[in-house]
Parts: sequence; structure tokens; C-alpha cells
Amino acid sequence: MSLVIATLLVVYAIHADAQENLGDLISEYGYDWIIGKWAATDDDGRKYILGYKWLLDKHALAVDVKIGDFKYHSMIMFVPSREEVVQIGADNTGGTWKGSWDEDYEGTVSRTECLKADGTTEKMERVYIKIDNNSFKLKEYAIEESGYRASRPSRELNFKRRKVEQPKGTKQAAKKQKPKKNG
Repeated sequence: MSLVIATLLVVYAIHADAQENLGDLISEYGYDWIIGKWAATDDDGRKYILGYKWLLDKHALAVDVKIGDFKYHSMIMFVPSREEVVQIGADNTGGTWKGSWDEDYEGTVSRTECLKADGTTEKMERVYIKIDNNSFKLKEYAIEESGYRASRPSRELNFKRRKVEQPKGTKQAAKKQKPKKNG
């Protein structure tokens, strides 16, 4: 009996290790460039701050968005049993968000639905088009009643990677640690 239990545990352990996590999937399809902090400014001068950060040993991504006073936080996960990348989130206006990720001929696509605090729903698609490792274009499309995205984007933004901010005093601490020259 204990041999059967041991065999089942080994089989389940092997199966669990064989399942992809979100990190493997993103790396496999070449979308790991999106990890980090990004910034864009629209034609009206409004700033968009966007960040993607790994969680849970690359099984999930935390997403943070700030546009003026608007703030949004979500998590992106891979559901192996459905072979689907999903996203859930909330914003500071009482909205709740759900969505999924896929890809099309231009890049990776986020399709979301926001249930606003007043009960209305807004659906959209965002297409992320890599320019290089430090910039990408975001095209945002409304989803029409037919269920398809509009033929033209309602917004286009060019995001640039934000420089990693070093904690204050880092340069001074680094100078103090430099070895002295002998001589």
C-alpha cells in the first residue's frame, strides 16, 4: 500500500513540475520585455505610469497603473487547466476588472471588462506593440456591441521604460566602499 502511495506522489509531483507557469509562458513567447516600470504622456499632457512586477515565483504578475488621481491594481495569472492567461483587478473609483490575455499579428492583447461602481460596464482591448526593450506602443480599442473591437483605436500611447530609482545615499555608500589604491 505504501508503495502505491509513494508512486502516486511521484507521478503527481512530476505532473505538477511539468505544468508551465506564467513566467515560462511569457518568456517562451518573448514578452518578458514588458516586466518593469513604464511612463507615457498623452497629447493633453496627462501622465500614465504603468508597472509589471513578478509575484509568487513567476506564477503571477502584479500590475499597477496611475493616471492622474486614478489608480488601478491587478494580478495576471496563467490557468493551466484552461490554458488561459487571466487578469483580475480593482481601481480606486470602486470599479472591478476582469480580463484575459492573448496575442494577435501586432503584439500581445489584453481584453478587459470593467464593472464600474454605478453598475455600468466598459469593455476594451489594449494592444501592446514592442518597439524595442525600452519602449512600446499601446493601442486602446473600444469593444463594440457586436463583441469585436472598433476598427480604429480610441487612444495610442508611446511608453518608455522608467529608470530604476536608486535609494538615497546609494552613491555615497558606493564611494565609501571603493577600495583604496595602494601606493
